Amino acid sequence: MRPPRILFLTAPIGAGHTRAAQAVNKAMGRLYPGCEMRIANIFDFFHPAIGKTILGIYLKILSVVPSLYGSMYGWGNDSRWALRARELINSYLAERMRRFIMEYNPTAIVCTHATPAGIASCLRKEGSIEAPVLAVVTDFVVHKLWVYPTIDYYYVAGQTLRDYLNTNGVPYCKSLSTGIPVDSDFFSESVVSPNMGSSLGLNSEIPIILIMGGGAGVLPMEEIIMACQNIEQPIQIIAVAGHNKTLFNQLTARQQEFKHCVRILGYVNNVPELMAMAQIIISKPGGMTSAEALCAGVPMIIYKPIPGQEEANTSYLVAQQVAEQVDSLEELQTSLNRILSETTEERSMRRQRSLLLSRPSAADDIASHILKLTVDGQA
Repeated sequence: MRPPRILFLTAPIGAGHTRAAQAVNKAMGRLYPGCEMRIANIFDFFHPAIGKTILGIYLKILSVVPSLYGSMYGWGNDSRWALRARELINSYLAERMRRFIMEYNPTAIVCTHATPAGIASCLRKEGSIEAPVLAVVTDFVVHKLWVYPTIDYYYVAGQTLRDYLNTNGVPYCKSLSTGIPVDSDFFSESVVSPNMGSSLGLNSEIPIILIMGGGAGVLPMEEIIMACQNIEQPIQIIAVAGHNKTLFNQLTARQQEFKHCVRILGYVNNVPELMAMAQIIISKPGGMTSAEALCAGVPMIIYKPIPGQEEANTSYLVAQQVAEQVDSLEELQTSLNRILSETTEERSMRRQRSLLLSRPSAADDIASHILKLTVDGQA
């Protein structure tokens, strides 16, 4: 019998979908070293200009008129016309990916974004592929655009999502409450290098605030950093600008204006280390970033969540008392001052709430289930 050949399909609408695929990929490689795997980005199957345009429009809507995105999100959840439109889009994209998927001949297809889930479901429905289609939902909410009768299993953040799927035609036997898959480095005891702080010129005695999410241009990182300069007690800031070179240059140009120590980073691949060093994270509430923060045991301050899944993620995290929502720079300063002034016992309680809510075994649990399905033929 040939070893399993797993195809991960993702989309670059936010980095979290790819990170989820990478986390499960890594877990499967650890559990079954002979497993063959490939991660494919659906944007690679049409002209680069198309993907760039789609992503540009998406980010522009998020940054300029987020309420429009919220309206589109709600419309997609409620309108039968939206469901019809997705069928047409899936059919078009399936035509462009059919040959690649059939030639790769996977034993399972794992989708970490709703669009590739729709593409794979379309191909499964028409009989072009026989491999099971598996969906890894990377938020604390499920949108209807994820729901397809031809998806064999859903891996979701919690029981309430299974309940939602069940009310929308997906029986409980086709969903598992695994949590959102996070890279194992986020809960490794040796994640922080002894020289990490010193290599950045940071003082281990002064609280570190990690600001992430500005790489896509949605989080107003420059404004947030300037607001943090009004915090009276000593703090240190790590600002991750990601691939946003304009933001990186803007922050670097203002370096001399900062009262507190600010370390400006571009794209990084050591987020587990940065989160483990931080006392607070200021970010957008993407499902993956939130799940990673829970595993790191660090409280989040969520700045102006966008209507749609960001609001849903925020509602969940705030209700569980592992995050605070702020909608202005004034509220941000108040929240920072409150968290920074907490006692050791209060900080410990915050950390414990995050760790108790985290699902550090999610990637392994998903990988194990996929291997049972593809190797043993049962799950």
